[in-house]
Amino acid sequence: MSKRLTPVTIFGLSTEGYKIASSLSSYNLQTTIVDENLNVGMQLKRDILERFDSVAALLEDEALLGLEPIEDAISKAKCLFFTPKIRIRETEAKSTIGLRLKTIVKNLSKGTVIVNTLPTSYGGNRENVSLIEKLTGLEAGASFDYIYAPLVPGTNKPLVLGSIRVDVDKALIECLKSALTDMPKILPLQLAELIYSKHIIEKYNSIITELEFFEMLDKESKLALKGFTKNHEVYLESMVDNLFDIKVIADALKTGEPMRYMVTGILKSFESYFKYVVNEVRSIIRDEGLKASRTRILVVWSIDPFEIRGDKMSTLSTLVEKLHDCVGDIATFNAIPYLRALRLESGMKRGLPLSMDKENVILACSEDDFELVFKNTKIERPEIRPIIIKANLPIEVVK
Repeated sequence: MSKRLTPVTIFGLSTEGYKIASSLSSYNLQTTIVDENLNVGMQLKRDILERFDSVAALLEDEALLGLEPIEDAISKAKCLFFTPKIRIRETEAKSTIGLRLKTIVKNLSKGTVIVNTLPTSYGGNRENVSLIEKLTGLEAGASFDYIYAPLVPGTNKPLVLGSIRVDVDKALIECLKSALTDMPKILPLQLAELIYSKHIIEKYNSIITELEFFEMLDKESKLALKGFTKNHEVYLESMVDNLFDIKVIADALKTGEPMRYMVTGILKSFESYFKYVVNEVRSIIRDEGLKASRTRILVVWSIDPFEIRGDKMSTLSTLVEKLHDCVGDIATFNAIPYLRALRLESGMKRGLPLSMDKENVILACSEDDFELVFKNTKIERPEIRPIIIKANLPIEVVK
């Protein structure tokens, strides 16, 4: 790689940012990651990244890292990845992202490449570029480069790549290849935005079509269709993965635009999913002859708290709140710390927090969570026979 694109700085102590750092470390490149909340840079060397496979593991161990002021971490960067965690409502995201950009660009050096990994609406990247030009006096495409690379949640894989310049030099391409996996063809910036928006809207159109379809079916029809839907399960996790993205797209569309009606319809239908889940769980509890006062619902969802998007955490809170309409005893379980403890052979108590004196209903919110729940209850807690519900389309009971 050309020396003028090293060192690399990653702004945002997120899972995606950490994966970018891990990828760069395999090329022995000087990499610094900036904690966007503490505004301090941490030098990540290859041995550190090999020892700790996640942000959580790094922070839990309190590893000794070389620290540096954010000003130095930004000013020295030849390539700057923008990967901050977003933990606010989508209506406030635009201003918050703008504030994050202002934090870094005031120390930006001439010739730096900025890689934005956050999803934006059509025209959103042009606004970012204009903000950078205004604050720095630099000219996009001449004094600095700008790349749009929205990542698949929890990964360093971009779905599209867009560039402010048509002619992208070899050094930049090599830098991106070192940091990202499955790198697609680089497109003009606005075309990349359109293609990404199209991908997200198509994904949710498909999900919402299924949701509306299953909400219309009675119990007998759902049983009749069970064999047809077995190989096409859509868990809650998949529904929420890009929820932030669809909200960002909707926020940018003007009232009266046909696309806005489509996107807002998607969001309204998604909100009805919670009603669908609660009704299905209530029906299952009734059909099994369980009493609400003698039942515990355990929501199992392995959420990574360091992902860029925070919709899974907010969705889990909403789901738990709605489920209280069914029973009063609601518990949650995140398997990520549990699985990490198993890998490290620590003394962490194993098993799900199941009740010994109540009937247990487990709601598994992803395919991985279902597999873990099924094996855990069968091997580690054979004395308890919970009712396991897949939070997918359609809702499915496994005994």
